[in-house]
Amino acid sequence: MVTIAQLRAVLAILHVDPDRVGAHIPPDSDRGQATQQAVMVGLLHRLASAELRRVVTASASDRDTANAAVESEPVLGDNPAEQACFDASLLQLRIGALAANTKVDPAPVLLDAAARAADAAGVLVRLSREPHGADAESRWQRVLEDLSAAYHLSNDEHVSAANVMTQPIR
Repeated sequence: MVTIAQLRAVLAILHVDPDRVGAHIPPDSDRGQATQQAVMVGLLHRLASAELRRVVTASASDRDTANAAVESEPVLGDNPAEQACFDASLLQLRIGALAANTKVDPAPVLLDAAARAADAAGVLVRLSREPHGADAESRWQRVLEDLSAAYHLSNDEHVSAANVMTQPIR
């Protein structure tokens, strides 16, 4: 387990002060050290993810570089399927945060569709490991509902945009 002191040290090496970027939660807060640790790990995750995005998009072969980044061996007992589920959940949360801060149409609807698709992706990864069992039927239903809603939301926006573009000028 990585300590808060270790996280602060890594951030200091990267010249990032968590207090200056709004990531500080006082240790005596109601949420405590686990939340402070999550905030700092989240900050490191965003920094590493942004750097990975820069490296991949600057590469002549984006796909090969991206594949190299995700095809490495599991580290310290990492479970790739669990990580994929977590990444899908995190993506859904990030999209939700984007949607909450976006007021211009059609972004909120499209972001809602994206969040539903991300949720479905995470559930599909879980189902790929255990397609049967106690929760399987409810998971299948969740996937189908999420994908159906994502399809209908994006299709409605597409049709709406097409109708606006093809209407006669008055």
